[in-house]
Amino acid sequence: SLPLPFNQYAYMLARDNIRQHDLAFQSKNNLNVKENVVNLYFELLKSHEFNDTTEYFYPSQPIETEVINITNRPLYRFLKLLPKGGNLHIHENQILDRKRLLEVIQNSSEYELLHICDQSSCETEKYYLKYFKSNIPQGWTKVKGSNWTISDIVRKTTLTGILNDLNTPIYATDTAGRWSTANKYGVFNFYSDLVKHNATRFHYMKAVLDSSLEENVQLLELRRGSFGSLFYFNSSGSRISISATDELDLLTDFKKDYMEKNPKLIDFVFLLYNSRSAPKENIKNEVDKVIDIQRLYPDFIRGYDLVGEEDHGHTLLFHSDSLIHAFNHSQNSGGSFNLLFHAGETNWPEDHLSSNDDVSTFENIYDALVLRTHRIGHGLSLAKRPDMYQYIRDRQIAIEICPASNQLLDWASIMGWDSNVRGGLIDFCCLLIGYVADLRNHPGIVYHRSGIPIVLSGDDPGSFGYNQLTVDFYLASMAWGLNLADLKQFAWNSIEYSTLPESRKKEGFTKWTNEWNLFIDSVHESACNHEFTNVVHVSTIFPQYGPNNLSINVTLYGSGYESSLCKKIICKFGDTETEGIFFDINEILCPTPIKNGDLSNVPVSITIDGTPIATNLSYSFVSSLIVTDDNSIISSELAAVGNVNKNLIVGILMLVFSLTIV
Repeated sequence: SLPLPFNQYAYMLARDNIRQHDLAFQSKNNLNVKENVVNLYFELLKSHEFNDTTEYFYPSQPIETEVINITNRPLYRFLKLLPKGGNLHIHENQILDRKRLLEVIQNSSEYELLHICDQSSCETEKYYLKYFKSNIPQGWTKVKGSNWTISDIVRKTTLTGILNDLNTPIYATDTAGRWSTANKYGVFNFYSDLVKHNATRFHYMKAVLDSSLEENVQLLELRRGSFGSLFYFNSSGSRISISATDELDLLTDFKKDYMEKNPKLIDFVFLLYNSRSAPKENIKNEVDKVIDIQRLYPDFIRGYDLVGEEDHGHTLLFHSDSLIHAFNHSQNSGGSFNLLFHAGETNWPEDHLSSNDDVSTFENIYDALVLRTHRIGHGLSLAKRPDMYQYIRDRQIAIEICPASNQLLDWASIMGWDSNVRGGLIDFCCLLIGYVADLRNHPGIVYHRSGIPIVLSGDDPGSFGYNQLTVDFYLASMAWGLNLADLKQFAWNSIEYSTLPESRKKEGFTKWTNEWNLFIDSVHESACNHEFTNVVHVSTIFPQYGPNNLSINVTLYGSGYESSLCKKIICKFGDTETEGIFFDINEILCPTPIKNGDLSNVPVSITIDGTPIATNLSYSFVSSLIVTDDNSIISSELAAVGNVNKNLIVGILMLVFSLTIV
């Protein structure tokens, strides 16, 4: 129980008790000495970011207008260097930003084949990009030699570009408007044909992995619809298909070669999916195909998912017969095959039957748990059900959180089923539109602080106009008040809750730890050598008095304390010195000296590496105190006396207080 805050000393004890409990729960106390310095530097960068962006706070603004601003910030550059572990909720063909993809194509022989559907006859495929070697359809223009620039194409073919070009803005909370716009323009189909070309497929894959390693992402779990859609052109210009097994064999060779050249990469694997809006029979057939191909490539194909807008697609219960079949395979796969479901992608309460199956969309959470889902994709509706947190914690099920996606495209799926398309999937992502317009209100931080493991993921950044997972780390850090221990936990979670087998996880942790230690060493050195110019100002001391026979930590609140980073802090209570601690960007902790029998009021000051910092503050030493729960304070000396009237003791003690403090 907490002492009652009936005076400043008791108030301090109670407040410190609560705060230490909170900090322990945040795992902040698990940082080592160097990490604590880096954490203070991180907090300092965030403080500057808050000061610079308070009037226009990026996580509360439409991400499509702020990506450029975010990626130019010092905090972003810090976070880009931070080893993030894995990106576990990412759709393969929507990762790489379109500018980089087009630059890859521009520097390849395939640039001669690149065409854009830009003429008046292009009504259904406006601005789509495809390769043609011969027999160019009407309405298509060869990009090379035309007036099209890469920046012009990107503006026309990414959601951020489209939204920014609209005469009338569609706000993040306008679910229907953004959903309609994305469908109208076919945002996720502009480039789908290009990455089916054999050469571009592997150029693209290399660029994806290079880009990931550039921002210290070492593990990718790539969601995709199916294999077997790859092609190449023969001499006459006809498309020749490449089988699923041939494609996976090529990928296996590519992976071996890439990892030999880039040993810090942990792995990349695939999670296959189908659209939940498909008929039962189609899903049954697709699950059979997934199981067959997974048996052939158990180290490459690690899981299965159903994706698509939950409120307008079928529930997991609707497809339960097929999913039971997939579950039974997972149980007999020796851990090589996992179910990982998008679930809880709804803002409707559980008693609203928004699906077509007369079952609440929320109940997809139930079915995902019954089917032993390895992770939950998005899980936003769980915010309304904290009663389920303990169940999820006990089973150590991680939730995949995609902050930028949840803001930009959160709450309407752009996924459909077409039996004429391989696998029936005509789009590549399952997204929401305008669910969390202000990321300060995102439930991900609640899950994390409640002890549910979460991983930060990118979802479909390439279609949004960027490709960095660092954007999500920036948004979460600023919107949720994260510290370095939180980010370290997210990175650790991304390996621990990946689908890798235990032996590969162990190897993954070793690779990640190596990168983490290099990062900490580098930032620690940089932070310690940084010359800070802010003037140190000490404004408040708390508490202003305390026991003379015990050492307690008093807090000096102020500003400019970054000047003390990696430097020795000396606290002076009168002529007595103790060593201070730079605890937070606005807090220095000063242990009080023990002054048995000395009841005095002394001036308080500090020195930082020998430079004195004057204050107008003082501290009073009083008789050592015992705080009880019956609204009284007694001194330890007087407590030893026999049957003394407590009210008399309190009266005497308060008189001592008043005389001493005055």
